[in-house]
Amino acid sequence: MIAKIMKGSGFKGVINYILDPKKGTELIDSSGVRTDSINHIVQSFIDQTELNPRVGKVVGHISLSFSVQDSSKLSNEFMVQTARKYMEKMGIKDTQYIIGRHFDKEHPHIHI
Repeated sequence: MIAKIMKGSGFKGVINYILDPKKGTELIDSSGVRTDSINHIVQSFIDQTELNPRVGKVVGHISLSFSVQDSSKLSNEFMVQTARKYMEKMGIKDTQYIIGRHFDKEHPHIHI
């Protein structure tokens, strides 16, 4: 597995990328957000941010990429559990998130 941490400047751009239908995206997990529409997801993150204006960098974006050879073993549940363990080890806890699985590349990958 390869992790890549990217900077995001705004919730809308990152969420639109993670949930981009052109990438064959599947929303496989979320916490603390309304998932009935992209606008509600974005607003859920904004609302939470406004509760604590002291927090500086509020937008994060992490991709986890897996080997093509492991494709047949990578269920959505396995990828969700891997993402949750990754976040825990990185000290990312008690926070909102979404996890989207993309199918636009040969290698399996998810975005948090």
